Amino acid sequence: MTARRDTHFRRLYLHLFASAACVLPVASYVLSTVGWGPADIGVATAALGVAGTLASPLWGWLDDRRRWAPRAAVLGSAVAAAAAAFTLGRLPHPATWAGLALFGATAGPLDALLTTRVLESGAHGSRLGRIRAYGSVGWVVGLVLAASVLTLWPQHADWVLLTAALAAVTAPMAWRRRDPSAATHSGPRARGPLPVGAVLGVLAFTFPTEVAMSGVVQFTAGWAHQVLAAGPFLALSPIALSAALELPVFPWVDRLARCLPALLVAVLAGPPLAVATGVLALFPSTAGMIAVQPLIAASFALWFVGQSRMLSQAAPAGQQASAQTLGSALATGGGGLLAGAVGGRVAEAAGYGALFGALAALALAGTLPGLLRLAARRARPVT
Repeated sequence: MTARRDTHFRRLYLHLFASAACVLPVASYVLSTVGWGPADIGVATAALGVAGTLASPLWGWLDDRRRWAPRAAVLGSAVAAAAAAFTLGRLPHPATWAGLALFGATAGPLDALLTTRVLESGAHGSRLGRIRAYGSVGWVVGLVLAASVLTLWPQHADWVLLTAALAAVTAPMAWRRRDPSAATHSGPRARGPLPVGAVLGVLAFTFPTEVAMSGVVQFTAGWAHQVLAAGPFLALSPIALSAALELPVFPWVDRLARCLPALLVAVLAGPPLAVATGVLALFPSTAGMIAVQPLIAASFALWFVGQSRMLSQAAPAGQQASAQTLGSALATGGGGLLAGAVGGRVAEAAGYGALFGALAALALAGTLPGLLRLAARRARPVT
């Protein structure tokens, strides 16, 4: 039974991340093939991100109360991707904006909802990283599928969006009802307002690392193109390589999480990211860009497992999905918007070297609150 449930969760991660990879990193390319300009593309990509950030807490709130919520989100993402494909180049731009916004609003919370299921499923919770690694596999699969469609049928770039819809609609639809007895909480299953205080208490220790990680993801391709004169394949290859490296890294992080506090796991995400961004700042080169990807993969895995477990421990049993989706929205969505807005200005004013240097400093500084909290716990007398 355990092996069967593992396979079920892995398939969900594989399909849903493959679907997302066919839209999120590829949307600007697809839209440009039908003559969209940078301003219109910017509106579309902003609609994806903002809709996902705003809608995620609502889906978490629904999931804590209605068992059909995740299935509705999966089907909604498939319909949204197909609608965006149909409207692209056939209807005015706002119709495609609406389709992409709906995709962001329905696909955005799925990672957090699935993480909630894994953490509350008894023995599977201890294998969160190992199971989540199949999301990284799905991301690589989605990028390969998108690149293949764009290469084989360059006149039909909208078929990439149909591929996203197909990947979502073929995902397993049996999202098991969570078993309250399997949760790590022994208290009452609260169903009040969103657990904002508990989530903010966690993000106080994890948000700086996520901002630095978002900055790396958003600006590496542009830096490689402008500074290293890299072509499209080389500029995008770090994204796929880092995701592929997460497959062996996540099981290693699971083993750490079994014997270390969740806060320490999250704190450990900062130093490797600081080293990686420091190398990019001081030694800009293709070899350096490729060499730091294992550090970036390790940092992401540590951050994801650490934050997910901290949110699970901080929130009441009946608000687990609300906590995970709200945490994801504020960390990933808010961190991504902040990294994009501020990081772009830093890079334009002082260059990419200054940007990566600032990200390295942020990743290191972000570990200090966690280290101080851990030191305070260690010094606290036992009563």
